[in-house]
Amino acid sequence: MGRTRGCREGRAPRRAVILMLVGVLAAVGLTALAAACGGRGGGASPAPSPADDGPVVLTLKGDDVTKTLTMEQLKALPAYEGYAGIKSSTGVITPPSRFKGVPLLELADLVGGVSAANGVTIVAGDGYGMTLSYRQVTGDGFTTFDPATGEEEPADGPLTVIVAYEKEGEPIPDDDGPLRLAIAQDTPAQVTEGHWAIKWVEQVSLTRASAAWKVQLEGAVSAKIDRASYVNCASPGCHGSGWVDADGRRWEGIPLYLVAGMVDDARKHDAGAYNARLAQRGYEILIETGDGEVVTVDSRDIAARKSIILSSKVDGGELPDEYYPLRLVGPGLDEAQMPGRIARIIVRVR
Repeated sequence: MGRTRGCREGRAPRRAVILMLVGVLAAVGLTALAAACGGRGGGASPAPSPADDGPVVLTLKGDDVTKTLTMEQLKALPAYEGYAGIKSSTGVITPPSRFKGVPLLELADLVGGVSAANGVTIVAGDGYGMTLSYRQVTGDGFTTFDPATGEEEPADGPLTVIVAYEKEGEPIPDDDGPLRLAIAQDTPAQVTEGHWAIKWVEQVSLTRASAAWKVQLEGAVSAKIDRASYVNCASPGCHGSGWVDADGRRWEGIPLYLVAGMVDDARKHDAGAYNARLAQRGYEILIETGDGEVVTVDSRDIAARKSIILSSKVDGGELPDEYYPLRLVGPGLDEAQMPGRIARIIVRVR
């Protein structure tokens, strides 16, 4: 009797466990079925986070909004596919290749949109930045060249500025990408200036539009510096330099001796354009302001001195109106030798 009672008491819990397991399995099966049929089941699955799509590759910044995009999210946006090539500052032509990416105008719209009152600044992973005006963001205001001859010519059809993620149907290699800026058009008929082909693009920011400017250079040859070419040359990976004054302000720009080297002789702008021997013999550099003031500098006093610069920034921002667009600064110069509002530079070789 005792064993029989014990056996019955033993069976009852096992039966309960079995029934409970059957109930659980049934519930799981119904939930799976509901999910398969598109039903909510026991609750909707959470929406994938940006991390589920991979790492962030691009940050967009507006006045009061910031968005981040993974590569998959970027590729889900409306895309443009066209041809882009470049002409470097030394005249070297890189023929057009086919690029695919998202129009810059489309990206700007995600964080407030661009207008005539602002522009778009592209920032690369190495800290290099370039600002495009509203006119340029909409595909105008670029210089175009024949890729066969290198000669300047009018744009042959509309241009579209894109943040590209593919080149010739493949992901852009790490030495240029994964993202880069491209000034593209429907046919491989033309190329644009090389300083617009920004590689390692990481950030797109709406910014206050900068006024266009040009500084005329005269010497053995004539040349000019405009805002775009200056920003390109002043980047950390190019010829950018800086100097901190006695008040702790940091001025950033391009060494004056390198700018003089653009017109000190007939040699084109390349690694050996600055004629050091000529500078050591001595010649005058005349810095002329928009007000007609002229400051004369001796080439021997600035030869290969990276801290005597034509500055376009102070403490990370644009120069105030009294100095804009460029000011000569550096150690050993007094206030009278540091003019602003520079309009022309003349190299007068004896």
